[in-house]
Amino acid sequence: MDNHFSKKVLGYIVRKNIRKWELLVFEHQDIPDAGIQIPGGTVEDYDYDLSAALLREIKEETGLEDVTVLTEILSEIYYHDIKKEFQERHFFIVTTSTKEDEWLYTVKSSGKDSDLKFNYYWEELHTVSQLAGDQHIAIKHVLNFLEKNE
Repeated sequence: MDNHFSKKVLGYIVRKNIRKWELLVFEHQDIPDAGIQIPGGTVEDYDYDLSAALLREIKEETGLEDVTVLTEILSEIYYHDIKKEFQERHFFIVTTSTKEDEWLYTVKSSGKDSDLKFNYYWEELHTVSQLAGDQHIAIKHVLNFLEKNE
């Protein structure tokens, strides 16, 4: 059996807006069936650590540079049914002070996601219940962390 897992990083990018925490989510402009997701991607060999990989992915997928990685909130082994592969997924809490409420961004990378168009917007964190690929798995942990560290 192949024990090689695809290593992934995902960011719960949050901001405080009028005393409520919001989560940055996106939908594929041209692939609506992909569902609502959070930014993230594959850890590459040249990434010196998981945080660096996440910051690179966030910049490539959102255009945001004003972000701070707070902490890793969860890691898991996940079976991606569509890709038929096991993934080692690392979820992080990331903050930003961006004031943009929504935007369309074209992915800028050398990978297969290059030129994909993502529609970004904010959801109230406590109302997010379902994200594609079970990416909502740590939402309650994120809420608890933010409440305890305010």
